[in-house]
Amino acid sequence: MPRYCAASCCKNRGGQSARDQRKLSFYPFPLHDKERLEKWLRNMKRDAWTPSKHQLLCSDHFTPDSLDVRWGIRYLKQTAVPTIFSSPDDQGPRATSEQ
Repeated sequence: MPRYCAASCCKNRGGQSARDQRKLSFYPFPLHDKERLEKWLRNMKRDAWTPSKHQLLCSDHFTPDSLDVRWGIRYLKQTAVPTIFSSPDDQGPRATSEQ
């Protein structure tokens, strides 16, 4: 089943029908950690939006130090906050200072 990134302007997806074969990981929103969820949404510039348990963010929005690799699998650290987002006006990704 394909997975889609919930970030605005991000077209990354994963699964059997994905055209891009790079290594993408998808992570659920921290719905049970209100403080951390607020940071995620603020960095995404989507403060008034509430994600569902089925929505995910791709690994492109996290810095390498936000991920742990164990047995060849990338895990998101419990303290990780996504900081890399682009807007329609930007040509490339930008990092926000909020962490």
